[in-house]
Amino acid sequence: MSDKYEFRVDRARNRLYIKLSGFFRGQDVDPAMTELEDALEELRPDFDTITDLSGFVPGSPGATAALTRGGEMIKKKGRRNGVRITGGLMTGLMQFQRMLKGVFDEDTTRYAKSLQEADAMLDSWTDEPERGPLSRA
Repeated sequence: MSDKYEFRVDRARNRLYIKLSGFFRGQDVDPAMTELEDALEELRPDFDTITDLSGFVPGSPGATAALTRGGEMIKKKGRRNGVRITGGLMTGLMQFQRMLKGVFDEDTTRYAKSLQEADAMLDSWTDEPERGPLSRA
C-alpha cells in the first residue's frame, strides 16, 4: 500500500475500489501496477469500479501513461460500470478524463461527490450480467 494509491476488492459486490491521491510520479508506477494486477485477479468479469479522485493531483507524463495502462488493464479484465468520486477537484478529474478517453465509454461512467453516493449509484442497479451501462436517469 502507498499514500498515493490504494486498491480494495469487495468480492461479494464484485467491485474494485481505487483511491488515487497526491502527485503520482514515475517511481509510483511499477508498485501500483503490481498491486492493481493482484486486485484484478480477485474479481470476476463484469465487475464495477469506484475510483476516488478527490485527492488526485495531475502527475508526471510517465505516470500519466501508466495510469492509462492501468485503465486498459481494468477494461481488459471486464469492467462493466464505473463511478468516479471527484470531491470537487476539477484539475485532477480533467486529466483523468483525458487519459482514459479512449479506454472507457462515458456511457458506463458516472460521477459522485462521495463514496456513499458512488456505492448507492452502483447498488441501485440490478445484479444481472446483461444489465448494460448505468442509465443516465
